[in-house]
Amino acid sequence: MDAYSLFLIFLAVYIAVLLGIGLYFSRRQRSVTDFWLAGRELGPVIIGFSSASAWITASALLLATGLFLLIGIGSIWIWVFPNIAGLIIIAAISGRIKNIPALTQPELMEIRYDPMIRAPVALAITIMMILFSVTDFIGFKLVLGTFFGIDPFLAVAIMAVSVALYVSVGGFRAVVWTDVVQFLLLAGLAVYVAWLSADLSAQNGIGLLSAASAMGDDWWNPLLLGGLFGALTFIVALIPGWVAEQDPWQKIWAARDESSAKKGLFLGGMLLAFVYLCCLITAIGLSVLYPPPAGEVEAEMLYLKIISDSVSPALLALLTIGFAAASMSCTDTFATSGASCISRDLIQRHLLPSATMKQMRIINRVLVVVMIGISAAIALNATSIVDAVIIATVIGTTSYFFPIIGGLYWKRATRWGAMAALVAGGGTQILLISYEQLWLRQPLDSISSLLTEHGVLVGLALSGFFFVAVSLATPREPDVRLAPFFPDVAERLFGRDLPRADRRSSAYQQIAPCIEERTAGDRAHLNLSLEHSCATGAGCGEELPWQDFVERLTERHPLWFTPTGSHIVYRLSQADMLACVKMVRGDESQIWLSAEPPLEQRERLRDELFFACQEIGDVLKEFGMKAGL
Repeated sequence: MDAYSLFLIFLAVYIAVLLGIGLYFSRRQRSVTDFWLAGRELGPVIIGFSSASAWITASALLLATGLFLLIGIGSIWIWVFPNIAGLIIIAAISGRIKNIPALTQPELMEIRYDPMIRAPVALAITIMMILFSVTDFIGFKLVLGTFFGIDPFLAVAIMAVSVALYVSVGGFRAVVWTDVVQFLLLAGLAVYVAWLSADLSAQNGIGLLSAASAMGDDWWNPLLLGGLFGALTFIVALIPGWVAEQDPWQKIWAARDESSAKKGLFLGGMLLAFVYLCCLITAIGLSVLYPPPAGEVEAEMLYLKIISDSVSPALLALLTIGFAAASMSCTDTFATSGASCISRDLIQRHLLPSATMKQMRIINRVLVVVMIGISAAIALNATSIVDAVIIATVIGTTSYFFPIIGGLYWKRATRWGAMAALVAGGGTQILLISYEQLWLRQPLDSISSLLTEHGVLVGLALSGFFFVAVSLATPREPDVRLAPFFPDVAERLFGRDLPRADRRSSAYQQIAPCIEERTAGDRAHLNLSLEHSCATGAGCGEELPWQDFVERLTERHPLWFTPTGSHIVYRLSQADMLACVKMVRGDESQIWLSAEPPLEQRERLRDELFFACQEIGDVLKEFGMKAGL
């Protein structure tokens, strides 16, 4: 049987496994949090493998190996180091991120600042995620075209249908669990190719150590590209983009606790380092087996050439599944990340704030398919958009890196400072890129090394300057927006004793048994579903007017707060918003209450759920309705 036929068999089995995972987890979806964040139940191992898998594409294996082959160790500042350091830095700041009950970065920025900043950032992230996904489709069709001569349309269709099926069915749980399978396959591919190149080199009479020694001093010089200043330039220019990328942040929010998030992302960084070490070994072996490549593309293609030249049909088919895994593991992450912005930050926030959970589940699935479809369509008409991806990344970086990171750590950061950074940084970057592409027609770093990567350092500098200057010149944000991020503000705002419920009362005894509880890490997950119906027993003739109801609730009971719109309402009794009672519209005639307190606060939050029920019941009466369990 030829390699292509074997590949199709292996692919069918592989897709069946992925779809089976998606179907299994489809039964555990009840809310948008379940779909987009896996119910906030992920442990460190899953997060680690998923994070690494999501940041290694098929193209990345070729790129890293090609850069090592062409430049040497000094190339780490271009791709490898920013890739690994990005995850490590995000792990370090995960404590600041985890307790904010957001599903997306734009939602976090609205909690910190103001609604006006949310939609522009959501659109920017969505565009970036689409372009990232396109590169994975291009890498996949390149591999299949090189190995089997498969038509690009068929290659893209295979990948698009596969990813759309298991992601739209299983949501984020399917993404992270399939990522584990996919990482094992792509890591196996990287290990095998590294071993193959070293073994073939040894068969030619040159061992790996001898080949490494023969590479020359320049090849081993980590500061080859501009010395220490050059390395620092790459670090400052590139790492902010990796740190600000949304998908690892969503894994933090999906983690069962802060420790799981931190350990998982650190593990992800180590797994990335392992795969790139394999790429380094491969590059050393390739330097013995083939003449020096003339350029980057030729260097990258040697990764595929050694496979096609050296392995049996069965092994070629199996290794191609490894490339498929590398491509799909990134596409599923980028598709869900981008679709979550459209769903959460645009549709649910602005267009359909009163949508039921059933409606949002349908919308979520449709958006995932749409995101994948758009990426696939672009990939069919492009051979390489790496530069477009870099352009989109640097525009995003210069726009919202300072607002989002500064908002986590600096109390004086204001909405106007954030908007100024968005406009000044992003606007400057767009102007620089326009000048480079339309007038200069050569890279900006031909003028100065400070203008590397489309002049991103200039855009970042202006973004940071305007962020600080305008923030200092405008009034600080109210304490209610600062409290979730800064403990001292929270102590000032919430430093009061809260009332305790009478747990012996009949009302409490009726509600308490209906509170569902489960434990994930160091937090308890409390859930309570209320049914609202006409108080007279007859049909009320219409559904609960959700937005009017929320407005009345926040007026009557000041603890209720809508920092991100009427689709989700918090009973803000403490700074840890994740622990606070939150209310969302459930299915049809349901109101869903939930809280995720630390384990030591379980009983306190049971009391707060009781008070929340009473307050909701009081307001429902004003609409001629009543709450039941």
